[in-house]
Amino acid sequence: MTTPRIPDSATIVAHPDLLANEFDGEVVLLNLRDGVYYGLEDVGLRIWQLLQQPIRVTSICQVLTSEFDVSPEDCLQDVRTLVDELASRGLVEIVEDGAHGEASG
Repeated sequence: MTTPRIPDSATIVAHPDLLANEFDGEVVLLNLRDGVYYGLEDVGLRIWQLLQQPIRVTSICQVLTSEFDVSPEDCLQDVRTLVDELASRGLVEIVEDGAHGEASG
Protein backbone atom coordinates (compact mmCIF):
# COMPACT_ATOMS: atom_id res chain seq x y z
CA MET A 1 0.00 0.00 0.00
CA THR A 2 1.43 3.33 -1.04
CA THR A 3 0.25 6.36 0.86
CA PRO A 4 1.59 9.88 0.56
CA ARG A 5 4.12 10.82 3.21
CA ILE A 6 2.78 13.23 5.76
CA PRO A 7 5.07 16.26 5.95
CA ASP A 8 6.91 16.79 9.23
CA SER A 9 5.44 20.31 9.22
CA ALA A 10 1.90 18.91 9.43
CA THR A 11 0.04 19.11 12.71
CA ILE A 12 -1.59 15.81 13.62
CA VAL A 13 -4.37 15.13 16.11
CA ALA A 14 -6.56 12.14 16.97
CA HIS A 15 -9.80 12.17 14.99
CA PRO A 16 -12.79 13.15 17.14
CA ASP A 17 -15.03 10.35 15.78
CA LEU A 18 -13.28 7.64 17.81
CA LEU A 19 -13.84 5.89 21.08
CA ALA A 20 -10.62 4.97 22.87
CA ASN A 21 -10.11 2.89 25.97
CA GLU A 22 -6.69 2.49 27.52
CA PHE A 23 -5.95 -0.47 29.75
CA ASP A 24 -3.06 -2.73 30.68
CA GLY A 25 -0.50 -1.03 28.41
CA GLU A 26 -2.74 -0.94 25.36
CA VAL A 27 -5.30 1.36 23.79
CA VAL A 28 -8.25 -0.02 21.85
CA LEU A 29 -9.78 2.36 19.33
CA LEU A 30 -13.22 2.11 17.77
CA ASN A 31 -13.66 4.11 14.59
CA LEU A 32 -17.28 5.25 14.83
CA ARG A 33 -17.49 5.92 11.09
CA ASP A 34 -16.79 2.34 10.00
CA GLY A 35 -17.15 0.29 13.20
CA VAL A 36 -13.62 -1.12 12.99
CA TYR A 37 -11.52 -1.71 16.11
CA TYR A 38 -7.78 -1.01 16.25
CA GLY A 39 -5.21 -1.63 18.96
CA LEU A 40 -1.94 0.08 19.85
CA GLU A 41 0.49 -0.94 22.56
CA ASP A 42 3.87 0.08 23.93
CA VAL A 43 5.33 2.95 21.90
CA GLY A 44 2.19 3.09 19.74
CA LEU A 45 0.19 3.75 22.91
CA ARG A 46 2.57 6.57 23.87
CA ILE A 47 2.22 8.12 20.42
CA TRP A 48 -1.57 7.88 20.72
CA GLN A 49 -1.39 9.68 24.07
CA LEU A 50 0.62 12.47 22.43
CA LEU A 51 -1.92 12.71 19.61
CA GLN A 52 -4.66 13.75 22.03
CA GLN A 53 -3.47 17.31 21.47
CA PRO A 54 -2.38 18.71 18.08
CA ILE A 55 1.32 17.93 17.61
CA ARG A 56 3.91 17.67 14.83
CA VAL A 57 5.81 14.50 13.89
CA THR A 58 9.09 16.13 14.95
CA SER A 59 7.63 17.00 18.35
CA ILE A 60 6.46 13.42 18.84
CA CYS A 61 10.01 12.26 18.12
CA GLN A 62 11.48 14.74 20.59
CA VAL A 63 9.33 13.21 23.32
CA LEU A 64 10.00 9.62 22.29
CA THR A 65 13.77 9.99 22.04
CA SER A 66 13.80 11.42 25.57
CA GLU A 67 11.70 8.52 26.92
CA PHE A 68 12.95 5.53 24.90
CA ASP A 69 16.29 4.24 23.67
CA VAL A 70 15.87 5.14 19.99
CA SER A 71 17.90 7.26 17.60
CA PRO A 72 16.25 10.39 16.20
CA GLU A 73 16.53 9.00 12.66
CA ASP A 74 14.90 5.64 13.50
CA CYS A 75 12.24 7.39 15.55
CA LEU A 76 11.34 9.76 12.73
CA GLN A 77 11.05 6.90 10.24
CA ASP A 78 8.90 4.78 12.58
CA VAL A 79 6.64 7.67 13.61
CA ARG A 80 6.12 8.67 9.97
CA THR A 81 5.13 5.08 9.15
CA LEU A 82 2.65 4.84 12.03
CA VAL A 83 1.12 8.26 11.39
CA ASP A 84 0.74 7.44 7.69
CA GLU A 85 -1.06 4.23 8.67
CA LEU A 86 -3.30 6.01 11.19
CA ALA A 87 -4.17 8.66 8.61
CA SER A 88 -4.95 6.07 5.92
CA ARG A 89 -7.45 4.48 8.34
CA GLY A 90 -9.02 7.83 9.28
CA LEU A 91 -7.83 7.70 12.90
CA VAL A 92 -5.99 11.03 12.85
CA GLU A 93 -6.56 14.38 11.21
CA ILE A 94 -3.70 16.09 9.39
CA VAL A 95 -3.50 19.88 9.24
CA GLU A 96 -0.67 21.40 7.23
CA ASP A 97 1.55 24.09 8.71
CA GLY A 98 0.06 24.27 12.18
CA ALA A 99 -3.46 25.47 11.48
CA HIS A 100 -4.23 24.06 14.95
CA GLY A 101 -2.21 25.08 17.94
CA GLU A 102 0.53 22.59 18.76
CA ALA A 103 0.98 20.97 22.12
CA SER A 104 4.40 21.55 23.54
CA GLY A 105 6.36 18.40 23.88
